[in-house]
Amino acid sequence: GEFDAIIMATGCRLSLPFLDPEIRGILDIDERHIDLADFTLHPDLDGLAFIGLYPLIGPYFPVLELQARYLAYVWSGLVAATREQLAQGVAVYRAGRGGRQSRLMHLMAIRFARLAGVEPRPAQAPRLARALLFGPLTATSFRLQGRDALAGAAAVVADEAACFGAIADPALTPAERDQLSRLADARDDAALAGLAAEV
Repeated sequence: GEFDAIIMATGCRLSLPFLDPEIRGILDIDERHIDLADFTLHPDLDGLAFIGLYPLIGPYFPVLELQARYLAYVWSGLVAATREQLAQGVAVYRAGRGGRQSRLMHLMAIRFARLAGVEPRPAQAPRLARALLFGPLTATSFRLQGRDALAGAAAVVADEAACFGAIADPALTPAERDQLSRLADARDDAALAGLAAEV
């Protein structure tokens, strides 16, 4: 597709002075807030999107890649983002506008992975379950299934977890099984409950 511009910037204060005043008004921008659905899109600004406009605890690049994938899938029509969905997303953001609090990297990565349809599913890769649930969050973890899945990603995820030093064996520890069982109960997730029960 064609585009007019890609603008890259860094900084801690939200400032987008290059935007038209009418657009700034629609987005209700100030130094701490910008009204966007899932930090990306606005229902009244078709063809305009933003990436990375949130304070993050942890590295930005893995999250930015997932947000960019989500946006690419929306703009290509692979993922639906209706005007109603976006309006609801903006309303959810406005309801929690108490401050521009920092967000945890792994939670934002999972958020965008879910939106893009590429969230890792430990139950579909039981030998990787421990690495995915208790190991490092790496970009390859989001290439196991879904759009843009990579052949050989499972082996890379296992290697990355081993290099991290925390996951040398795929067998869950008793404490990890307990945590997984509680998560499965909280989410009413039979697949996770099955993983927790495997011996």
